[in-house]
Amino acid sequence: MEKNLFREVYKQVCGLALKDCPPSSLSGLLHGYLSVYSMVRVYPWLEDEYGCLWDIHDRIREIARVIQELLKDKDIPVDTRAGYVVDLMDAYLLYSDLKFLDMALDTAYEILIPKGSNKIVLPCRTPNICRLLCNCYYFTGEDECGVLAKNLVTEALGVSRKFSCEELGDWWEAICFYEDVVGAMELPPKEQIRLEEERIRLTISVRQWKDEMIERFIEETGEDFGILANVFKVLAKRNFYEYNELNGKIFH
Repeated sequence: MEKNLFREVYKQVCGLALKDCPPSSLSGLLHGYLSVYSMVRVYPWLEDEYGCLWDIHDRIREIARVIQELLKDKDIPVDTRAGYVVDLMDAYLLYSDLKFLDMALDTAYEILIPKGSNKIVLPCRTPNICRLLCNCYYFTGEDECGVLAKNLVTEALGVSRKFSCEELGDWWEAICFYEDVVGAMELPPKEQIRLEEERIRLTISVRQWKDEMIERFIEETGEDFGILANVFKVLAKRNFYEYNELNGKIFH
């Protein structure tokens, strides 16, 4: 069922004009296309179903350029702006335009280091800021960014039962991103066991929340741009992982 739904969702998002999409939907669209690109790159025969690799690549570049323009608006809330920076960095990993990376890093440190200061000060403690720190660590090798990201992950795991479903989903992505970019946290054995138990609980909770979002999307006939973009992102990633499992491959 999900494969058929994904095909329908993919047709919808491919038909969207970006000028008609609210900024809040761009991140979901971008990461959905990044998953589709990875899927088609690894399994070229899927071009028959999802279009040629270059067209997908071009769509990612188109979305990234819109996000790049949004970064110039300093009146955007800092957490939202941090999310756009991370999106642009993620796009750079595929579309290696140094202008994307330079602008993203400049904006990142503009967010993290207040004017007149010479040290990092977190403007808020959110999943976007956590992912921003992880990417700064990845691109610059600055250890402080990795340490600060670890602190945010540890804090989030400690209070995760208080999060709303949406907050839980956002933090789960940030935690997985931290482990992919910075690495698994080294903790005492007892704390490591607690962390693993919490990870299992979070995995189940987030999966349930995503399933409910997909069901709501089906019931509402997909008219909400934000839900459409998020469902596209979720289904694209699930499809990619499913193809990897079928072919015995493991990707992070």
